[in-house]
Amino acid sequence: MMGLDLLGLAVLGLMIILLMIYLAIGKRQAPIFREIPAFEALKGAIERAVEAGERVHFSLGTGSVIGTDVAPALAGLATLAEIARVTSLSDRPAVVTTGDGAMAILAQDTLRSAYTQAGALDRYRPSAARMLGPTPFSYVASLPSLLSNEDASVHILMGAFGAEGALAADFGERRNCFVMAGTDDVQSQALLYATAAHPLIGEEVFVGGAYLRRDKAHLASLRVQDAMRFILILGILLGAVLGLLGVDL
Repeated sequence: MMGLDLLGLAVLGLMIILLMIYLAIGKRQAPIFREIPAFEALKGAIERAVEAGERVHFSLGTGSVIGTDVAPALAGLATLAEIARVTSLSDRPAVVTTGDGAMAILAQDTLRSAYTQAGALDRYRPSAARMLGPTPFSYVASLPSLLSNEDASVHILMGAFGAEGALAADFGERRNCFVMAGTDDVQSQALLYATAAHPLIGEEVFVGGAYLRRDKAHLASLRVQDAMRFILILGILLGAVLGLLGVDL
């Protein structure tokens, strides 16, 4: 157990070092982005919603802040910050829902920060971020009435979802909303791929902040992810070679 703890600390330390390096060189070496169709389509959908006076609904899923499935919701908060900033001056700003009370508080804080940056703090309403239900299916069961009452035309799902995620995406499709959905669970990704018009695959759920805003902090974190992926691949290959050579690790 101590060995695993030390390994985790070593990986965390390496990530922090890489983050500092990429923050330092970010201005001199701009990263190259591959195209993600879902995010490109999202920009146009939000612009149309703002012009038409329609609502953007952002779901952070049903995961808990203290659970092991919190990562995609935290990534969703980074995406939410930019969407809230863009929609803050529209007639109907974005509304955020979640299945966890603590996550709803984090969403309220994210909205407040985004409104402050946009110079529209007077338009901030805590009720724009709310908890719909304490269990996955009670949360999803509340979505149809919310989408209808809020007149939402953009339905974004970025958080922890199980099988209920397919229902959440389907409710948006039935209302002819623009539906973008992503999570970190492989089985749920398969369901969302089948039900959402604009699914996020694999690590795409973690890059929303970088793709929509592209400030140096988000860009540096994205490059750290790529660097750690290459290091992990090299580690696997090295382990395989050493195993073939009979070296006991």
